[in-house]
Amino acid sequence: MTLLVCGGLLSAAIQPAHSFAESRFLGMDRDADNFISLEEAEAYRIRLFKEYDLNSDGKVEFEEYVEAKRLRPATAAPHSKVDVPDEYREMDADGDSILTLEEVKSVGVKRFQALDKNGDGKISKEEFVSPGL
Repeated sequence: MTLLVCGGLLSAAIQPAHSFAESRFLGMDRDADNFISLEEAEAYRIRLFKEYDLNSDGKVEFEEYVEAKRLRPATAAPHSKVDVPDEYREMDADGDSILTLEEVKSVGVKRFQALDKNGDGKISKEEFVSPGL
């Protein structure tokens, strides 16, 4: 009985992660052809940038990113220190702590090229792995 319960809990814990990746893929695959093109990947990065740019000024300061990604615990003091995540460092090509749309799109192109293992110019579901686009 214990094994059955543990197995069920493990299965439930694993399933949402798979569904999340599937939903992300489907959200990027706008033409529903089961592939993500470079254009679809770029459109996704533009949507991400807009989500991060909370004040719509065309740039994403680190505090905006923290708020958009909800990186600060709800119980923490406002503007308390948050470590800079690797994803933010990767996008901040010039190291000025401010993201531009071009920086965000550039990282998307690099990730696209890394994921496109067979070099066919599109990402299949099999190629779509973490950290994704």
